[in-house]
Amino acid sequence: MSSAGSFTSADRTTISKAASLAEGLTWSFFDLPADEWKRNPYGIYTRREVDKTLHEPDVFARVVRYRPPNRSGSTGDRDRYGIVLQDSNILLALLRSGALDLWTLGLFVLTHELIHIVRFRKHNIDFFASAEERDNEEKVVQAMTKEILAGVTNTDRLLSLYESQAELTRG
Repeated sequence: MSSAGSFTSADRTTISKAASLAEGLTWSFFDLPADEWKRNPYGIYTRREVDKTLHEPDVFARVVRYRPPNRSGSTGDRDRYGIVLQDSNILLALLRSGALDLWTLGLFVLTHELIHIVRFRKHNIDFFASAEERDNEEKVVQAMTKEILAGVTNTDRLLSLYESQAELTRG
């Protein structure tokens, strides 16, 4: 784990492993087709890989939507989604907690963001919703994240920390 605020290659490997489990858990929860992630790929990006405009100080990750160019150079006809991890925020949370590990926090973050992606794609949730609608959607996604990760090794403590933090920011 880097203290400079960026993931190391070992951290990226850990995130990739957490992403694999997050995909499987999300796939199962939503009863998605077996080829869901092949037909609807998404990207995972770190702060080093994206423009500074996608850096956010108060989140672990954000979902982005984009339309990639097709082979002829013109824009494709289907939107794609990506998860931009905020390395420094994740690493700082790990340092502060002393009890969490990157795999567990990565699993939580990636599961949460994959739920958003599935809901944007399959449940007609407005990517550009108002702040109030986004807050409501965040509550729904957090409840689903909790349900999906219930009983998964080490996630119970993380979920309770997230809930207590959410209570503090609402109050």
